[in-house]
Amino acid sequence: MPHIIVEHTDLKSHSVDIKKLNKSLHDCLSMQESVALDAIKTRSIEVQNAFIGNGSEDSFVHITVLLLKGRTQELKETMAESMFNCAHSYLEKVSCRLSINIEELGVYRK
Repeated sequence: MPHIIVEHTDLKSHSVDIKKLNKSLHDCLSMQESVALDAIKTRSIEVQNAFIGNGSEDSFVHITVLLLKGRTQELKETMAESMFNCAHSYLEKVSCRLSINIEELGVYRK
């Protein structure tokens, strides 16, 4: 725990290496307070049949970070900002919508 889930449209035509993006996000989260590198699980899911906005754009990246309860709102906002900036810098030459959501898990077992 935590989990990073990267949902995205097909970005191959933009020459985006999703594995490198995942690694960047993984490393970025590991630098945050109260996060241990060996606990992070990062994965990506390519989304088919997406419709974005008014249809003039065809690409998006949405990042969800799932955390155990207990972190402050301020820390979650810092994580979101840091992760967004990391992804944005990686995708700066790509025309796509980028968003991030930090969520707390309810009941979690491993």
